[in-house]
Amino acid sequence: MALKDVLVKINDGGLALLANNPSAVHAKVGVSSLAPVGQVVSLSDHEQIAEQVGTGPLADALLDSFVAGSRIVYAVAAEADVPGQVGAVTHTGTGKGTVQVAGSPLNAYQAVVEILRTGGLNDAIFRFSLDDGASWSGQVTVPADGSYTIPGTGLTITFEHDLENPPESFRKGDVYSFAATAPSASVASVNAAIDVLFNSNLSYDFIHVVGESDSAMWAALAARAEEAFNSFRYIHFLAEAKLPEAGQSVDEWVSSLTAEAEDLATTGLSVCAAYGKVSDIATGRQVVRNLAGLYAGRVSAIGVQQHPGQVSLGAMPSIVALAPEGINAAHISALDDARFVTFRTYEGFPGHYVNDGRIMAAPTSDYQQVETRRVVDKAARQVRIAALRFHKGPGTPGGLAAFQAALQVPLGVMVADGEIMGAQVVIPPGQNILSTGRLRARLRIIPVPIMREIEVEIGLDNPFATATSGASQAQV
Repeated sequence: MALKDVLVKINDGGLALLANNPSAVHAKVGVSSLAPVGQVVSLSDHEQIAEQVGTGPLADALLDSFVAGSRIVYAVAAEADVPGQVGAVTHTGTGKGTVQVAGSPLNAYQAVVEILRTGGLNDAIFRFSLDDGASWSGQVTVPADGSYTIPGTGLTITFEHDLENPPESFRKGDVYSFAATAPSASVASVNAAIDVLFNSNLSYDFIHVVGESDSAMWAALAARAEEAFNSFRYIHFLAEAKLPEAGQSVDEWVSSLTAEAEDLATTGLSVCAAYGKVSDIATGRQVVRNLAGLYAGRVSAIGVQQHPGQVSLGAMPSIVALAPEGINAAHISALDDARFVTFRTYEGFPGHYVNDGRIMAAPTSDYQQVETRRVVDKAARQVRIAALRFHKGPGTPGGLAAFQAALQVPLGVMVADGEIMGAQVVIPPGQNILSTGRLRARLRIIPVPIMREIEVEIGLDNPFATATSGASQAQV
């Protein structure tokens, strides 16, 4: 028998410490030229993108998010099973030489090849632009074999001289232009990449699916959001709407998107319909792309209770102009009514701002805005971890009181941090825990109100009116 002594037991949980908060972290799924398919790449700085991700839509979205404030992003490359396409070459000028383009584009390009000096193969000089002439390469001599690979694009242009007059094949001022679309991932490929994130132990606030998408993808992501919820992952998804098709007006594009979203109702998905001409700090080019990358960066950089369009946060960086060309306030309002994430400008105030962080929820839902979605998601994560300590514990009056107090702790921290106005944990009385083994608790949160519209009444006042009236009456 052991000798009697003083036994010390160490109690844990008295500090009521909280689990790590992933609200400042998000994940991305998209097509990449370099990142291995189906593996998580963790990034904390935009300078890591070129080496670890390469180029393409995923790299562009990562860059935009870091520029807008992201600090940590988990990226998963999806299989590019929908290859990009190269359009026909359009020639303007008097030269009889031709230019052909081949390859698999790594991204979307509006390419222009301009002849700077008249000549044939191994003589003429040209330059090229990948952003429709907004920025240009240096001067390049047409190769002797006519083949030139545009660096980092996956494309090769081939110059073919004029057989009748080779030295005059390409004349100064000739312009050859073509468009290329970015590769993309199918619903199946995106789902496979999402599986990688779901099967990991990583925590994140939301998943941004990079690349143009339609209602089929949105429905799939809504289902994945429901799956995540049922697996104790309290997150939402962010998708990107498509640009107008060739020949489609802005009005027709808005009507098409509105119709496509009409039957969608989910509290787990945002769809960004905002496009803009963005100044890319990695390439120096000005390119039109979806602004979801910038939006995701802003959302990750702010508190869960904050509106991403809060004007005092400052204008979104990198945006030169909204797109498509011709979009106006009426179009933005219609897209907002259809529950898309949009961007806007303010009269007399510089810059571009998020209009609303819309969720594709039903009109009666409490979670039509990203800030309410994120607040409840954070509360759910923190409260669940706090409640797990009591799982299979005693359902005695003392145990219930301790349980209620423990759940109130993370909510109190959120109140102190200004993330919510108040919260209450209620345990309904009369529960037969002994028979059912189940305890029900209710949690109610008071969110931070957002001033979405401000009305200021302005009028004129005459401080002398009363005095003048009194003087007139005295004289009478």
